[in-house]
Amino acid sequence: MEISSLCLKGFRNFKKADINFNTNTLIIGANDVGKSNMLYALRMLLDKSLSDADIEPSKLDFHHSAMGIADELEITIKFKNITEDAVLSILKGNVSDNGESYIRYVAQKYDLSFKIFIGYSLDDLQEIPSRFYLKYMNLKYIQSQRDLDKYIKKEKRQLLKIAQQNLSDDEREEDDDLLTEISSNLGVLNEKISQLVYVDRATSDVNKELKMLAHHYADYKVQLGTGAIQVSDFIDNLQLGANQNGSNVMLGGDGRNNQILLALWKAKSIKEHDLDNEVVFYVIEEPEAHLHPHQQRKLASYLIDQLPGQSIISTHSPQIAVNFKPDSIIRLLCKDYSTVAASDGCASGIAKRWEDMSYRMSILPAETFFSNGVFLVEGPSEILFYNELSKQLNIDLDYENLSILSVDGISFKVYIDILNTLEIPWVMRTDNDISKVSGQSKWQYAGFNRCLNLINERPIEHSNINVTQQETIDNGQWNWVSDLVNRDGIYLSKVDLETDLIRELPEPILKAFDKKNEGSAIDYLQKKKALRMRELLKSIKSDLYKLNTGDLAKPLHNLVALIRPVI
Repeated sequence: MEISSLCLKGFRNFKKADINFNTNTLIIGANDVGKSNMLYALRMLLDKSLSDADIEPSKLDFHHSAMGIADELEITIKFKNITEDAVLSILKGNVSDNGESYIRYVAQKYDLSFKIFIGYSLDDLQEIPSRFYLKYMNLKYIQSQRDLDKYIKKEKRQLLKIAQQNLSDDEREEDDDLLTEISSNLGVLNEKISQLVYVDRATSDVNKELKMLAHHYADYKVQLGTGAIQVSDFIDNLQLGANQNGSNVMLGGDGRNNQILLALWKAKSIKEHDLDNEVVFYVIEEPEAHLHPHQQRKLASYLIDQLPGQSIISTHSPQIAVNFKPDSIIRLLCKDYSTVAASDGCASGIAKRWEDMSYRMSILPAETFFSNGVFLVEGPSEILFYNELSKQLNIDLDYENLSILSVDGISFKVYIDILNTLEIPWVMRTDNDISKVSGQSKWQYAGFNRCLNLINERPIEHSNINVTQQETIDNGQWNWVSDLVNRDGIYLSKVDLETDLIRELPEPILKAFDKKNEGSAIDYLQKKKALRMRELLKSIKSDLYKLNTGDLAKPLHNLVALIRPVI
């Protein structure tokens, strides 16, 4: 059984949002976009640690907009693949023949009342008096702002309690005998503690002050020791320590403790639930807290592979995101002052394409999932150049949350499909490649057709004569294609980055390279592109502002315009 989708209407950040889930789902989005609110909506219906009083609505739960406050809020969860006998039994006739069911929460603003409905379809929902279904289907939640020490102690006590309840009669009798022995040992320990000189003096001073404070303390004596500690209290107060290479060590910092907490949580969950019959959904906010990047990646794979049920994780970490395919990512974003999910959440349409490019997956593409906008370029020279150009044009990429991403060649379409699915704005720049068709006396307009293909326009037919890039500029073809594709954020070089740069900024570059003409400077720069681009940028960075109104700067300006709201 899995959560298939969530529909939110009039709830907090969400005016109307439909959100699809996958077996393992990652939720990303900017701060304050509503990730925690979305997870809380799931918890209201599925987290049995929340009481009926906890899920009563407040006025802050109703969506605020320029039109006013919503009069009603609605949370609807769709479930699929319901095959567990215990769940089928408790839901009874509320599961369809194909294993689907719906649960809906509806609240009214005028009296802050709420109702819960259940049914096998949206047309057959019936009101129910309680969340009785939580007996066999519920959600386990770890929040992002967690007191690690407090949580570790709590989970440790719960794990001990569950382990004790699962003892056999013989094991229980064995433990009772040992607890009696421990109780006797505590008495011996108390006698030894009271003999410590500094303990004796400290308690003497306290008793002296008590007698001076009030007459009824004359026959009363306090002591420091274990005598007042019951065996059960002693066990409950056991501290979680660690052992490494045979030596006792202190627990680590917050990063290590965060991992210990999750391990405790997982161990407790497995003991606590009948995994063959009970369905548990695992929801974890920002599991990367306090962890080194390598440990974040390890943790992500652990949560995906080891949790015995559907997992839903929110994160701000590219190291976590790198473990998820785009069809398992929910990207929340704001549209018209309301939060929605890009492409309605997990989108299966890009799964195959992502498999096709999996060899390219790295931390850099994962970072782009968190970007407000992406500039796609062909290779490392373009990344070097546009990062420096951005600085000189006072475009702060980090402040604007923009990424420049190399597609390592000309495979723009796969990246564009993924960015479109996640509704991340993008621009791109590619070379005006013209080459001879293999085995034929024809020449192909590869750069032109690469751009036209992306906007579903007919390609330009092969030429029977050798055509140069300059000739396409002189005869107007370059202008025609550029005008057509620029409106979609696609920018075509007149030739390539090196040639276009030298033509737009000839004097400083010729001086920097000590070259007599543009042709020799272009040849020099193209031989070791990235290395010589880095060398060149050191010399000419103070001149790059002169490119502000030229063709090279257009993609940057367009990308900034795409992400800034129109006022």
